[in-house]
Amino acid sequence: MFSSIDLLEQWCVDRAAAGQKILGLCAPPGSGKSWLASQLQIRLSVASLSLDDLYWPQPQLQQYQRGLPGSHDLPLLKQVLADFRQHGKAMAPCFVKGLAAGAGDRQGQRLLVGDLLLLEGWCVGARGVPTLQPYQPLWQQLDGLLLLRPPSYGRVMRWRLQAEAKQRRQGGGALTANQVAAMVLAFYGHLPAEKCFAPLWQQPQLPTWQLQLNHQRQPLGPIEVVC
Repeated sequence: MFSSIDLLEQWCVDRAAAGQKILGLCAPPGSGKSWLASQLQIRLSVASLSLDDLYWPQPQLQQYQRGLPGSHDLPLLKQVLADFRQHGKAMAPCFVKGLAAGAGDRQGQRLLVGDLLLLEGWCVGARGVPTLQPYQPLWQQLDGLLLLRPPSYGRVMRWRLQAEAKQRRQGGGALTANQVAAMVLAFYGHLPAEKCFAPLWQQPQLPTWQLQLNHQRQPLGPIEVVC
């Protein structure tokens, strides 16, 4: 039986041994990527950074739909990546989604320190549409990219609904089912999977690995080298 966190841990150990320092984790909404990244920080000398933390602060964020290309502070992300590569540490913003009446806003900073930096997000590494073009120089800073691949992109809606239901049971702010549906449809409406994500394993431009997941988000096998 394969465990996603055990596989990801070994992948990071191998990447560090190969001299790689900044890695990307691309996974769809609701797949558990943030939980996996948080567990890695406990097990290894890995600093985890969510692309969500790079959302613009309010009121600038109001010009964009949160989560879509354009809603991220790319100059700041560039600085964070450069600082970490040079010094092994960097200051990064913290984005709290419950602020600003649910629109979210930045709240403070945190220090990223470790042998590796893992940048995780649903569109990390993605390409294929003009709105993603400004992101490409940043993706090129990644020493490696791991793709968590769902059994189908139709499954992503159910995963995200389950994640929101869990958050609601724990007493946290959560989106309604209609809000989740609108968000996921907007994501893949702007960034079609076959155009923006399939090329990442069909025609990779970075050292790339993939982990196939089943309907329960469990790995179907080991992490495989794509390129």
